[in-house]
Amino acid sequence: MKVFKLHFKTPLRIGEAGIGLEKSGEILHSDTLFGAIANALSRLNEDVEEYINKVRYGELKFSSCFPFKENTYYLPAPHLPIEKKWKFLSLKNFEKVLSGEIPEEDDEIDFMEKVELPKVVLDRVTSNSGIYYLTAIKFAENSGLYFMVEGKHKMVRLALKYLQDEGIGGKRTWGLGKYELNEDETQIKDGGDYYVTLSLTYPKNLGSIVYWKPVVRGGWINTEKATLRKPKVIMASEGSVFKEAEEGEVLNLDIAYSDLSDFAGHDVFVNGRSFLLRMVIANET
Repeated sequence: MKVFKLHFKTPLRIGEAGIGLEKSGEILHSDTLFGAIANALSRLNEDVEEYINKVRYGELKFSSCFPFKENTYYLPAPHLPIEKKWKFLSLKNFEKVLSGEIPEEDDEIDFMEKVELPKVVLDRVTSNSGIYYLTAIKFAENSGLYFMVEGKHKMVRLALKYLQDEGIGGKRTWGLGKYELNEDETQIKDGGDYYVTLSLTYPKNLGSIVYWKPVVRGGWINTEKATLRKPKVIMASEGSVFKEAEEGEVLNLDIAYSDLSDFAGHDVFVNGRSFLLRMVIANET
């Protein structure tokens, strides 16, 4: 399985629906990654429609971005009704959970530090200055975020190389989210009658959900005409468990908001396709 590793040279800002600038997320979600790649391909005069269709029809799949340190990859803990609650598991412990075991030791993430960056704002009327703080994530040396890809990834690599100096995530105009790109390969041992997603998923069949955590996704649409707030969408978060191979879908927001493309000047898509692994749920009847 192809892995792209982002070694961040500057702090990373990950915004989430419902939180202000004083807080930051820890996962760069698959829908954000999808949009960043599409925007980069557009600036590079590549075929964005081809890229969107590859994702839409399952020819190209990618996970959300999760932490790594050196050669150790961490993954989101499946949302299971167990006493122990982890946020991330090392690949070794993640594979144990996929096989129905409960790891004895905890995995500590000590290489991601949330930092507060002071910013000055001027009142437009009085010109008085004030200070506010933006929270971002700073990574220790030899660490960062990674994601996994299935399918032909030439366009993904091209976009990621472009984004190295442009940045990814929020507040890129402030110099945040710049990284150095590296590539790797990995394998995950999976198997069983259930499925866990490593990306955000927009379920086609709500009856397929076994255990999940809903997450509200929003954000902004940057166009030549204006900056528009994206309509909110509820998805199943990474680590959600399904009893069927729930593929999810790429949403065209024009279906729900018929005039959105008129304002944006183009169709607006949100990636809700799954990145699934098989798993066992112990004692499930």
